[in-house]
Formats: sequence, structure tokens, C-alpha cells
Amino acid sequence: MAPLLVAVLGAAVSLAGAGRPSFWYDEAATISASYSRSLPELWQMLHDVDAVHGLYYVLMHGWFELFPPTEFWSRVPSGLAVGAAAGGVVVLGTQVSSRAVGVTAGVMCAILPRSTWAGIEARPYALTMALAVWLAVVLVWAHRRESRWAWLGYGVLLAVSVVLDVYLALLVFAHAVFVLVSRRRTPAFWVTSAVALAATAPFVALVAGQAQQISWITPIGWRTFEDVAVQQYFDRDPYFAVLAGLVVVVAVATRRLAGQREVVALAVGWIVAPTTVIVAYSAVAEPLYTPRYLCFTAPAVALLLGVCIVAVSRSGWVAAAVVGVFAVLTAHNYVAVQRGPYAKYGMDYSPVADLITASASPGDCLLVNDTVTFHPAPMRPLMAARPDAFRPLVDVSLWQRATETHAVFDTNLIPEASVGPLQHCATVWILTQADPAAPAHETGVAIPPGPLFGGTRAFAVTHDLGLRLVERWQFNLVQVIKAVR
Repeated sequence: MAPLLVAVLGAAVSLAGAGRPSFWYDEAATISASYSRSLPELWQMLHDVDAVHGLYYVLMHGWFELFPPTEFWSRVPSGLAVGAAAGGVVVLGTQVSSRAVGVTAGVMCAILPRSTWAGIEARPYALTMALAVWLAVVLVWAHRRESRWAWLGYGVLLAVSVVLDVYLALLVFAHAVFVLVSRRRTPAFWVTSAVALAATAPFVALVAGQAQQISWITPIGWRTFEDVAVQQYFDRDPYFAVLAGLVVVVAVATRRLAGQREVVALAVGWIVAPTTVIVAYSAVAEPLYTPRYLCFTAPAVALLLGVCIVAVSRSGWVAAAVVGVFAVLTAHNYVAVQRGPYAKYGMDYSPVADLITASASPGDCLLVNDTVTFHPAPMRPLMAARPDAFRPLVDVSLWQRATETHAVFDTNLIPEASVGPLQHCATVWILTQADPAAPAHETGVAIPPGPLFGGTRAFAVTHDLGLRLVERWQFNLVQVIKAVR
């Protein structure tokens, strides 16, 4: 019963307010791949790009056959996955330590800032957390039973995990630490792991061949230390991070972790091994490290915190109080930061789409000024996030559809190439970069373009065609302008 209750808690905590933040660039990729194309079209895309997320896209394609691609419903699978991870941590903690440790760690997994972040991200990160937890559960079960069927289950789940996210192959190093510390001879672990990794090697090679798609990742530097210590698990919540460090230090300093060798080895190996390998490779070869890619190690932090909280607490009530303090400390980050309207890197795809849905008429034209200074860019992903909002418009800026080029997003024409279609447009909706100096909303017979839009070729083209700017709205990164002839 405890795993189920904690799983429900984890899902509920993650999904509260899940529909409020705007879609952003990466989530637009999920919608484009999983909702806006057929399975054959998705298969063609994966041969060229984003094969690393192929299994997730297929699963989400099936999800969108049942549910609409809204902000809330697109994120529900991730919220449920966090619940599955939290419930799994209860099972795992009970296996390798005690019921008290399992329940405490499971609740910590549910409220961990990285968990609540992943739970409202329409990307595979929360699913990697769930698979990592249950893979560890199966490992402990197989290790203690020494059953061929149990090891077969471990091997199959490991292979599936790698196909969902190739970084999960690094869990084998963490599991090896656990097996060695347990001092129990388990040749089946080494054989099973080797076979599973060999079976997935062609997929890993395919993903490695598409590594150019993450060329945006910055090299390792001093910022990396902050990312690992604060961002990777605590989503830049310093209060949660400091208290977590304090609890671990007290538990270690007072030597209250005696008898917890296996669970500590599993948790520490799970945290340290994948992070060390990825950071080291990024330092000596090519950059691969970004904090959210290590989401699958977040449950290990919850497991370690669960052990330490129980170790330093004299009773269950004290442990519950400590967990409560963690919950209070993270409340501001949870509400004001993670679930704000522009919580996802300041992106404002959703309110722009809402405005177009409410104000534009079918047959109006759409002109996209794709040259922007913010990142991630360009502007085209904005339409991919909410395609149904823009479908009734005549997209005069469209160059090539993503389904034709096997890319993730459509490509954009330069404004001069849109002159012909624009000549037949009575009303044009223009998407361009926001102007911080302009009012949030303004109307007029002929609104001045402002310095940011006035200097663009998109304005020059519309002005030369006799289009007047009559209304505009400013969002966080994007402004929407209505122009009429």
C-alpha cells in the first residue's frame, strides 16, 4: 500500500499546475514529432535526427491518439512517470534497507525539485527516472534470487532503458558498484549486462552518428560545478540544496549509516558514476553534459536522503518533520519558478497561440520574422508547439515542411520571398521579437513599428506593400502584430 500511496502523491505533486507554464522549444519538438506526423513520417525523421528520443516519440504518438496535445495532457505521462519513480523508490528502499527508509526516500523523490521539474516536461526525462528506479528494483531482486528468469527480466529492462535514453547504459557502472559491495558472487550480472549492452550497440551507434544535434551544449567550465551541485538535482533551489547537504554531512559525521552499506553504495554509485563519465567525456572529447540529461540519477539522491534522514532522526515523527521542512523550503521554487507562465526558459509559445486562436480569423495571413536574438531559436518551433492554433491561417513564410525534409521543424522563407503571397492578404499577423520598451498592448490607425521591428526586413516588406500596423501585443520573448491593408 505504501508504494501506491507515495506514487499517487508523486504524480499529484508533479501534475498540480502542469498546464500553466507555456510550451517551450523542446516540448515543441515532442508535439512536432509525435502529434503532427504519422508513424511512417516519424520513422523517416528518426533516420536523420532525434533517434535518441525515438521510443518516447512513439509512445507519445499513441498517447495523442487518446488525448489532446494541450499543455496539461502533453505533460501527464511525465507526471505519472514521476509517481512511478517515487513508488519504485519506496520498494527499492525497503529492499535494500527498511520500510522507513523506503517511505522517506519515496516522499523525497516526489518533492525533489528535479522530480517536480521533470513531471511537467513533455520530454522523456521523467520516464528515465522511472525506468532507472525499477531497473534497480529488478537488479536487487535478481541478485538475491539468482534466478535465470529474474536476470532475463533485468537484461530486457536494461535494453529497453537504453533505447529510451542511451545515457541509461551508464547505470551498469552503478549496479556494478552495488554487486561488488554486496560481496556476493554474481556472474549472471556481468553476462546479462554485457549481452544487453551488445544488443543495443547498433542503436547507440545510430544515436552517436546524430550527435551534431547537441552541438549547442557548452564546453565544461567552472559553471559545471554549480550545475552538478545545485542545478542537476535541486533546480537551482539553494535552500533545498543546503539542507540536503547538511543532512548528509550530519549522517556521515555521526557515523549513523552503519549497516547501510548496500543502500549507500547503490545510491552513491548511481549518482557519481554516470555524472563522472559524462562530465569527463565532455571535458576530454566533446560536450555532452547538461543537467537535465542526468534526471535518471535524481531518484538516487532521494534514496540517499531517505537513508540519511532516517539515520539522524530518533523517531518516525522526527523524520516526517524533516521531510516537511524540505517541502516548505521548496514551495517557493515549486510555485513561483517551476509553475510560472514563462517557467521554461522564458518561452511564451502558449500565450501567443492563445492570442492567435482568440483573435485571428480563418484565411488571415501569417508572417514569421525568424531572425531573433533569444535562444533557443528560431521562431518556427513556436508554431510547432500548438499547430492547431495556426492551421487556419495562410502561412506566407513557410518554406519547407518538416515532414518533407525529415527534420523536426519547418523552415522559414526570408521576408522578401513572401512578397507575392502577401499582396493578396488583407490582414497579416506578424510574429517577431518582443520590444521591452513597448506597452503590453496597444492599438491605433498606424502604430509606429518601434526600433526592434522597424529595422527588420519583415517591416520593410509589409510597409512597402501598404500594410499598416493597427494592434500589437508584447509577451515575454515574442510580440504579435496585426497589420491590415
